[in-house]
Amino acid sequence: MVRVLLVDDYRVMTSGMKEILKKYNMDVIVCHKGNEALDLLKNSRQSIDIFLYDLNMPQMNGLELSLKTLEIIPQAKIIIMFSGDEIQAYFNKLIEAGVKGFIDKSYTDSMIVSSIILCLKGAVLFPDTLLKKLRLDSELSVDEHLTNIELDILQQVAAGKTNKEIAANLQMSTRNVEYHLSKIYKKLKVTSRYSAVKKGKMLNLIKQKV
Repeated sequence: MVRVLLVDDYRVMTSGMKEILKKYNMDVIVCHKGNEALDLLKNSRQSIDIFLYDLNMPQMNGLELSLKTLEIIPQAKIIIMFSGDEIQAYFNKLIEAGVKGFIDKSYTDSMIVSSIILCLKGAVLFPDTLLKKLRLDSELSVDEHLTNIELDILQQVAAGKTNKEIAANLQMSTRNVEYHLSKIYKKLKVTSRYSAVKKGKMLNLIKQKV
């Protein structure tokens, strides 16, 4: 039987989650405070297979509890439960700490159980919605690397201006415009004017006409 330590300050949530897991032949130990869970781990001889920790808890959040748990049990398989976008601010630190996965509280019963089983088998769990958001955030960082002149050129390309027209507007040579365009393509990871404009709009680098 799989033994799960469930820690969440919201009692309705722990009650519901416990019932779900019991249906799948899992033994669930419930704690409502981080310190309560740590005391249990220090004093109990029972082995825990999966640690289900809520991220947003008072006094000791899921990250802090994970770090303290791993000091006691370095091989602990910890899964963080989260809601909405709250995970983003903690994501990197949780990964660095050694957390094995994440469960969105909007998951269905079967998705929650499947996630636990996969974690037991050694998988690292990343919700698809979280991966997409992190990927978009990574792409958005491109904005930091585009200079003002490059943003200006990209804006004019989006307006349908030719290199010659852009050069005249910015009082530079056509060759200089081509040089800046090549840098824009490289930074946006594209190979054409059309793709640069499309990517620029996706990243909100291009001001839309009102």
